[in-house]
Amino acid sequence: MIYDYIIVGAGMGGISAGLNLIKNKKKVLILEKNSLPGGLVSTFKKGRFEFDTSIYDLYNYGNSEYIGDVQTVLNKYGIDLDTTLIPLNINIKDAKNTSYIIDGDFEEFIVKLEEFKEGTITKLKEFLKIIKEIHEAVRALQKNESLSNYPHFQKYIDYTALDGLKDLGLDKEVINRLGIWYLDLGSPLNKLSFIDYALFMYKLIFKKDVIINKKNIGFSLDLVNYYQKNGGKIYYNSYVTDIIEDDGFKVVKTKDNLEYKGRVVICDLAKRYVFKELIKTPNKMVNRLENARSLSPNGVVVYLGLNRSREEIGLNNYKYYHFKNMDSVTNVSYMNDLYHDTWIGYVPNVVNEEASPKNTTILVLKRIYFSDVFDDKNGDINKLKENLANDLVTKFEEAYNIDIREYIEEIEVVTPFRLEKITNSVNGSMFGYSLKGYDNSINRLLAYKDEKIPNLEFVGAYSVFGPGIDNAFYSGYFVTEKLLNNKGD
Repeated sequence: MIYDYIIVGAGMGGISAGLNLIKNKKKVLILEKNSLPGGLVSTFKKGRFEFDTSIYDLYNYGNSEYIGDVQTVLNKYGIDLDTTLIPLNINIKDAKNTSYIIDGDFEEFIVKLEEFKEGTITKLKEFLKIIKEIHEAVRALQKNESLSNYPHFQKYIDYTALDGLKDLGLDKEVINRLGIWYLDLGSPLNKLSFIDYALFMYKLIFKKDVIINKKNIGFSLDLVNYYQKNGGKIYYNSYVTDIIEDDGFKVVKTKDNLEYKGRVVICDLAKRYVFKELIKTPNKMVNRLENARSLSPNGVVVYLGLNRSREEIGLNNYKYYHFKNMDSVTNVSYMNDLYHDTWIGYVPNVVNEEASPKNTTILVLKRIYFSDVFDDKNGDINKLKENLANDLVTKFEEAYNIDIREYIEEIEVVTPFRLEKITNSVNGSMFGYSLKGYDNSINRLLAYKDEKIPNLEFVGAYSVFGPGIDNAFYSGYFVTEKLLNNKGD
């Protein structure tokens, strides 16, 4: 059989691409190297605990007032998703004992910022107006409409997030408080594009944040089951080793010596990996693009199953952000040591009582690295994992004065080595390619046609829109819509 499309990788981008193509009656095959779909959107068991690997926040799903892109695309596929809105509930500290809690709605956060620095609220009203305009401008850009009615978009397109916030006249400490989400975006404020920061803040403030009311793997399997029911094929344990040309077609070869022929191949993988490991043919344009792009940070994630309820332990917040320094530019300079003092904690039970068995709690600790600190010099990997976990647990206990260690029943540590093995991400990068001023999602969108490679497409976090489950998922829809609308396909 000759497939219309062969998709390499069943991450969120690959699954979404498959769903849209099947909806349009195409012959589609997904090849996934693991035994389950989802990529980073998965679940693993250890003892009596089921740990979700990634979705603690699903941005851009939306609510009744502001419908997000993820919800819009799922509706097109005829899929309903059961979600719960997450109010802001973040406990923030730094090494200087700066401490505050973001609790409730963003409007309440703005009021607290005004109390912290008088005159802030007027500037933030302007900020909200600007991010709304930028969101509308990007919508127009995706439809190839004129941008003449969006002066703020045109003004800020080459600004960094830090420069844009300074331009609004915001106090440095207010900027630090508004900027904590740079850890979710994978770039400090002086590198992150203001446009991408504005789009993220629009999602956070207006579309808000939700969780899915089922385990990650349940969500991924639901999507794949829908894809299969509508005629799509997926083969698991299919490790792709080669993508070659054959008389105008693409032939995809797997490790077990199977071959599949298709008209177009869509990769839910990094270009760098595909051209180095799968195509093995130098491509000057790809090399140029790679040189212009930066891999996002990698990191370590420690999953803890605790044998007490969160109330008994004292874990009252959904998220815990701890910084060495609240200023992102300064702080990133510290984040190149294995045992640095910046990390995020998640307590899923705060928003979902059934996240773990009754009278137990899940705590997930994540430390991000802005330089490649993992190499062969790290020594015994099991000892390294033990040391990293011990350090993070100790730092969490000391920072928040909460006893954790005595309640640990299960523990799992995921390093970049493991992440690279699961997803083929280059160097275990967590966010695909970093969104930066010169390589933001808008510049990628504008250059999309020029960067096209015949009969080869890329979706996921390494695609147009950057990091985040929502961006990976939407990329699958966006790219396949372009394909379907090209030459009547």
